[in-house]
Amino acid sequence: GLYERRHPPRSFDRVQWVPIASAEATARKEKKPILYDFTADWCPPCQQMTRELFADRQAARTIEQSFVPVRVLDRAREEGRNRPEVEALQKRFLVDAFPTLVVVPPDDGTPAIRAGYEGKEETLGFLMKARFQALLGADTTRADSASLGPRAPADSLGGARTRRARALR
Repeated sequence: GLYERRHPPRSFDRVQWVPIASAEATARKEKKPILYDFTADWCPPCQQMTRELFADRQAARTIEQSFVPVRVLDRAREEGRNRPEVEALQKRFLVDAFPTLVVVPPDDGTPAIRAGYEGKEETLGFLMKARFQALLGADTTRADSASLGPRAPADSLGGARTRRARALR
């Protein structure tokens, strides 16, 4: 019915997310890049990414083997503000849209950033390329550079530039 279309059931997320507080130490120890998933409960493209990517057994396994995965849940709309560690990460990576994926090299080098969700295969391709560059120590830039593929435009399908409920300070 109409309700079901507007409120799809939550998907089972198969990724074992690491707490924000331990991510950097884990990345250095395991020599893996950190994958920050900036998301919000109210964000339809975020929910689609969870259903298509994070709920997929093989994709979740690949993500866990390749990265230290960290979920960064924005609660500003629901609670009026975010936890300090969430605010700090959003400011650090200039996150202004959901979903946003950020891949940070284990040595804390330059991150690769992708805002929006353009499908499972496109996203996995971005993640694997960003991982490769992070492990090589290559100088990566925001995902809208030619080296990591195009960044989705503001009005594209999939909510590539879903705006935050309030501006970053």
